[in-house]
Amino acid sequence: MSESGHIDRVLAAARGSASTREASGDSAVVVRSWQRCVATYGLEPHHTPPPSILTQTELKSFRSQSDELIAVASGEVERLFSRIVPGDYIVLLTDAAGITIDFRCPAGQREAARRDGLYLGAIWAEAEQGTNGVGTCLHEYRPLSIVMDDHFSTRNTGLTCTVAPILGAGGKVVGILDVSTARPTDHRGQAVLRQMVTAAAQRIENLAFARRHAGRLLVRLSPDAGFADAATELRLALNPDGRVAEAAGAAARLLSPDGGTLLGHQIEDLLGHKLARLLAAGSPLTTKDANGRPLHVRIEEPRKPVHPSGAPLRPVPRRPAVPLAYDLDALAGDDPEMRAQVAIGRRIIDRGLPIVLRGETGSGKGLFARALHAASARAARPFVAVNCAAIPQELVESELFGYRPGAFTGAAREGFKGRLLEANEGTLFLDEVGDMPLQLQTRLLQVLSDREFTPVGGSQPICLDVSVISATLHDLPQQVRKGLFREDLFFRLGGATLELPPLRERADRHQLILRVFEEEAAAADVRMVPAPETLHICLHYAWPGNLRELRHAARFAIAVAGEGEGTVLPHHLPSPLGSSAGRTAGGDGDRVPREGRMIRLALKRAGWNVTAAAASLGISRATLHRKIRRLGLARETGGSREAGGGFPCDGG
Repeated sequence: MSESGHIDRVLAAARGSASTREASGDSAVVVRSWQRCVATYGLEPHHTPPPSILTQTELKSFRSQSDELIAVASGEVERLFSRIVPGDYIVLLTDAAGITIDFRCPAGQREAARRDGLYLGAIWAEAEQGTNGVGTCLHEYRPLSIVMDDHFSTRNTGLTCTVAPILGAGGKVVGILDVSTARPTDHRGQAVLRQMVTAAAQRIENLAFARRHAGRLLVRLSPDAGFADAATELRLALNPDGRVAEAAGAAARLLSPDGGTLLGHQIEDLLGHKLARLLAAGSPLTTKDANGRPLHVRIEEPRKPVHPSGAPLRPVPRRPAVPLAYDLDALAGDDPEMRAQVAIGRRIIDRGLPIVLRGETGSGKGLFARALHAASARAARPFVAVNCAAIPQELVESELFGYRPGAFTGAAREGFKGRLLEANEGTLFLDEVGDMPLQLQTRLLQVLSDREFTPVGGSQPICLDVSVISATLHDLPQQVRKGLFREDLFFRLGGATLELPPLRERADRHQLILRVFEEEAAAADVRMVPAPETLHICLHYAWPGNLRELRHAARFAIAVAGEGEGTVLPHHLPSPLGSSAGRTAGGDGDRVPREGRMIRLALKRAGWNVTAAAASLGISRATLHRKIRRLGLARETGGSREAGGGFPCDGG
């Protein structure tokens, strides 16, 4: 359809002068949306701007509010993308405001996706973009497809979006799962895709539901006696007395004739079975829904996880999620290089020498500085950290040196001590010292030389007694040669330099990885360990973000694992880690997709026993066989592969 034809059609339907039948597919939904666009938002089809894309800073703020949703949905987003990627589709996950907080895009299409607004940080609110999959779904609360000319804006008529809402507590929409393409298609072609997207959204809802009620009895309801697919399940969470604490929205429609609330109802009244019988049943029981159709019931108690070896996990006391204790020996672990640096640090920390800690980003420089302070004679005095790269030029004087009352317009009535005085008699930690502005370098050099400073608006100098520790990822001598760092300040700060090795070079990374997973599991109040395949991936990953990246990956994986599982499986890991593991470890990682690498690792670990490998991956044997055939995997023998993909060790 021509642009002018589309404009006429949209405006005619929006003004009520055309039948809703003129809108294809979800006709009534589309026309209602067109009417909102004109009457409520004041939009015009040919004057709609391209989707706004948030800056990295803005996006970080929105994503931080959706950490739980991103973690829970990540596995399903990845799974959905792997099923549709040959069709040039992009998978988006948005928050409840229509902001894209996670996405998957085929290789080579990122630039085109960004131009179309199918990108991380894009805003797809209906009030901004008119009729579109995400924005319209947020109004309609139902799965739908907005196909090409269904869009309000002429700019978006080349796109097709099939979406489903993700419901949280109380039936509130917490996000939208969206599969989009710029390839021509029609409503018939989107019908099957809508079923896939809806099923994926339901799995995400059920996983989130189980996480919300990890300590409660969980009732699973399914039309399938085998409970083969979580997408077909409805769930109830029970209090210890058998009363419903929360019910998935659709459960009320199936169990209550009038669709009323189920909260507070006894499970016996709803299902016809007493709680004791449900708990004692070794297999699913059968009841009937409000329409008289068979409904299978299974109840789960909170599970106690076990190690993959079969041994129960030892209890882990809950403690704050602090990254490794501020203890030099704990930080050193069993790595010879770290132990050597710790030994030097212990000898010099109380000798009046300024120390520079050098290491890659995330390698633990801040932790090491705190541990040095804790091991020093100044341990009982303050430890004050200053990010040298983050202080605005106009606040350098007042932030560091403080000011007297009334020193300048807008000054606090009581004045301000300043960071230097706060650190007096303790330790001053200058983080990111290599990125310090030259103006600050000059003032700091003067203070370190004179060991005194005068607050803004003051007249009397204050003596300064601090131990100085600096940290940088830069090569400071090279910064000096480039004219980016004062040579005299370098010699003032660099009495001793300690090098912190990156995680990939640490000899104790095996123990360190297990320790971080243990700490994050304890912080989440669960007992969970990485499966052997997961640990193998972590051991062979490059960890460009070092300890910080490791901790984030462990926290993410434990959140995704959820539902009381005892092991963290490979598909629970965040995608940057999983997608890079094969390339880092060598072998055929660049040729085999991520899913193939995970399956091959599981098969190798299980001696190519399909049953055992399927159990370690958390999938059925039949599903694993299908994946093996689809990915063309074959058993390796003596450094080569057997043609035909034979698996003699099938385990039955």
